[in-house]
Amino acid sequence: MKVYNISWDNLRLPRGNYDTVIGFSMGAVLACDYVEIKFVKTLILCSMTPIAHSLKTLKAKEVIFIVGEKEKWVYKNNLQLAKTLKCKWRIVVIPGADHKITGNYRKKLLELAV
Repeated sequence: MKVYNISWDNLRLPRGNYDTVIGFSMGAVLACDYVEIKFVKTLILCSMTPIAHSLKTLKAKEVIFIVGEKEKWVYKNNLQLAKTLKCKWRIVVIPGADHKITGNYRKKLLELAV
């Protein structure tokens, strides 16, 4: 698995085609920007910041939203966004988790990413 560290000072998306793209928080919004241009099999959006109003232009076979149980506002927003998708989607809620990729959140993300 190739991991890119995107600099917010120089927003250049990686080149190439990928089966799976993952983004966390604001990075999930950037991942959506990439998937509007390039088709991916799986897009994993972790605790996506509620900026987008629609995801209908995404080019993905499946979108998986991951949210922590304590992120009720994120869950509500992601559910509304999911309903705009034209592809298969699901929301995975991590019990007891908040806006951090640690513990069970990290474990589930790694499980879904492989």
